[in-house]
Amino acid sequence: MTTNWQWIVPFKGRNHSGPTNQNFLCSFENVFVMDNHRAALWCWLQALDLSTPHSLIHIDRHTDTLQSRLGEWLANLPSRSAGIDDYLSAEYTASTHNSRVIRWDNYLSIYLAQFGSSLKQLRFLTHGDGDRPNYKGTTLFSKPWELPVNLAGWLDPCFGPWIVNIDLDYFYCCTEDEPTQMFSEHYIDLTFLALKKAMDTNAVAALTLCLTPDTYTPGWDATEALATRALKHLGLEWRLP
Repeated sequence: MTTNWQWIVPFKGRNHSGPTNQNFLCSFENVFVMDNHRAALWCWLQALDLSTPHSLIHIDRHTDTLQSRLGEWLANLPSRSAGIDDYLSAEYTASTHNSRVIRWDNYLSIYLAQFGSSLKQLRFLTHGDGDRPNYKGTTLFSKPWELPVNLAGWLDPCFGPWIVNIDLDYFYCCTEDEPTQMFSEHYIDLTFLALKKAMDTNAVAALTLCLTPDTYTPGWDATEALATRALKHLGLEWRLP
């Protein structure tokens, strides 16, 4: 079955992503796929009312909750109704130059500052890289070996609607040569089959899946293949042009 993806940010090529370059963003219903995680908050704003009770699970090598200039970022945020171009291009003056407001490492701290009071449950699975989440409530931290067998249960509809936020760099570790996949295909398959089970109950309001095709992963070829495999378990056909 062909999946008709909407290309919100048309594919620009297999270029460097880094902290602020967005090479593509596409969606099908409530599933959003991107190369750079900085677009995730914009996607959530399209999929549900973040000012009403909901929950979030973050599966990522990093916490994505950088807070070094949080006050400046919040003061220069685009409108919540901004289109994707205005959202991604928002800037502020840092020292002597302009910088992007929303980066791959701060979008989640911005979300928690704005909408954390609406959270029913917040769960993190990371490699321990990055700032501790700026959330005043209880943050649940889970271990990698808990993920496949528990994910469907964690996404309990009574805590929904859920945002599921996944960066494929979670499944890799850095070595002296290049990043390498650190979890088996079976582990990854079980994870996304469990996610499919939860999505079939309508517990998930938005899934954001990020490739991060440089620095923390082996590159575009590997992350595209992994995204294709993961999305197939969700019943979705996906490929880049």
